[in-house]
Amino acid sequence: MRKALIVTDALTVVLILVQAMIAGQSLFAGANISIHGFVGNGTFVVATVALVLAFVARVPVWLLALNGLLALLLFFQTGLGYVGRDSSVAASFHVPLGVTAFGLATGALVGAIVVVVGARALTDAPGPGSSA
Repeated sequence: MRKALIVTDALTVVLILVQAMIAGQSLFAGANISIHGFVGNGTFVVATVALVLAFVARVPVWLLALNGLLALLLFFQTGLGYVGRDSSVAASFHVPLGVTAFGLATGALVGAIVVVVGARALTDAPGPGSSA
């Protein structure tokens, strides 16, 4: 489960980067912004799966909270994306919230890696009185 959490957290980071790229291409190269929305919906789903995995894997509460905050933020981000089609105020919040989501997603990924590698290091460490 914890390895699956790393994969879903990594996928969330990649999908957020892809969304930023698509948004930039839409603004400057005329790409279709609808694809940005489809990827955004997928990102929210992946982050929600990561939250469930974090809960099932019984990760430390700080990592569970980080994944929960990210899923909640992406829920609002998705809503702002839809409302931002007609409201420049909503759109103006959508961009910095996306940057925040990227930071949280990166933090969740690093946290998941630390938890998994840390747990492995503890179980692989030589015990007291060993010759290693």
